[in-house]
Amino acid sequence: MAHHTADTTTHTQHAILEWVEAHRSDVIGLAQALVRIPSENKPPHGSELECQMFIADFMRQLGCRVDIFRPDEVAGLTEHSAYWPGRDYTNRPNVVGVLGQFEPGGNRSEGRRSLLFSGHVDVVPALGQGRFGWWDATVHEGKLYGRGSCDMKGGIAAFLMATQCVRQLGLELHGDLILESVVDEEFGGANGTLACRLRGYNADAAVVPEPNNMVISRAHRGGQQFRIYTSAPSIGMGFGETELPDPVTALAHIMVGLERLNAQFNARPKPEGFEGDTFPLMPLLLKAGEQLPWGTGEAIPETACVEFWIEIPAGVTKEELQGEIKQMIETLARDVATVRRVSWRMEERTRFLPGSTIPADSPILATLAKNFTLATNQPPVFANAPFACDVFMFNLHSPTPCALLGPRGGNAHAPDEWVNVEDLITLTKVFALTIADWLS
Repeated sequence: MAHHTADTTTHTQHAILEWVEAHRSDVIGLAQALVRIPSENKPPHGSELECQMFIADFMRQLGCRVDIFRPDEVAGLTEHSAYWPGRDYTNRPNVVGVLGQFEPGGNRSEGRRSLLFSGHVDVVPALGQGRFGWWDATVHEGKLYGRGSCDMKGGIAAFLMATQCVRQLGLELHGDLILESVVDEEFGGANGTLACRLRGYNADAAVVPEPNNMVISRAHRGGQQFRIYTSAPSIGMGFGETELPDPVTALAHIMVGLERLNAQFNARPKPEGFEGDTFPLMPLLLKAGEQLPWGTGEAIPETACVEFWIEIPAGVTKEELQGEIKQMIETLARDVATVRRVSWRMEERTRFLPGSTIPADSPILATLAKNFTLATNQPPVFANAPFACDVFMFNLHSPTPCALLGPRGGNAHAPDEWVNVEDLITLTKVFALTIADWLS
């Protein structure tokens, strides 16, 4: 436990820190309870309902006015430029709780501040086997294991418990607190987050506790997932042919081209705040041909494909990213006979997720930094979040500047996903201090 003296903390701050220490088991227990409720996102469907109702009940116990709504019930969602079509929102409600006078879409009171915490409750489906059960929420050697523990139910538990801290201490808030749990963030979703913005839940500042390794982030990366297909009519083994239509080798040329293109991207000057970042190209799936019953392949495949994820800094547009990839392939088709002899197409597997950033002097950054130091006796680290996420829906499609501060963890989207338990305690302290500070 960090020790603070009367010279460095106020009575309120000291009370918050002591409350969280006294309720460590409750913080961990809430995170475990959330992990134990499966809420898998399996596009176009999802099973978030039970977990969302649990969160809604918890918000009511906090005294919140609770709004439960399907994303596609929100006026203007499906017409919005940032909407990603093809999802089914049956039994997939967003849940928003409000403490204070805030009315979504209403005029804000002069001099009355507002603060919003947002997290997504959907998780990537459980697939495969690990040491620990997917939904057991086992705590072992300082780590809480289970699907969604890191991404991002641990962060949701932290801001819910921070609110409980403020309420049980009876702290008077001279502003409005908004707690938001959204559906369908994974697989490039983010429609749930957009729906909250369009419904009018826009505050003076927002915090999203995605697992960014306990740093304060004013920016995050963007990215998109694609498949590239090459194809040609089958000629079997092609005996006697002098020019073989070969989708496999053509795709190999394109994959090398993608690697070179990504190296060029990384060699270019990067936007402010991203100067030290390296943006990866991740091949996720490679497929061509089939193994026949006797154990070999016997013909040049008609089709080959690669699926990949590519990351970008803030400021790169969808048109720029896709345009450069297509131009690279067109150049190969002009210069390389193997590529010229096949047809190709590129398919979006997720929406384009832009990176976004907020100004370095945004007040929420200084507030988080001050309260991080109060909670830990350590100066905060400022760094960009090394992933794409739904925060762009705040920074690009609403008036609310959004920062990130979330726990350390590992194996996200894989067996034995885990989150650092002590980080959840620290985040609860930081968030409770921030609520009291921002809304005092």
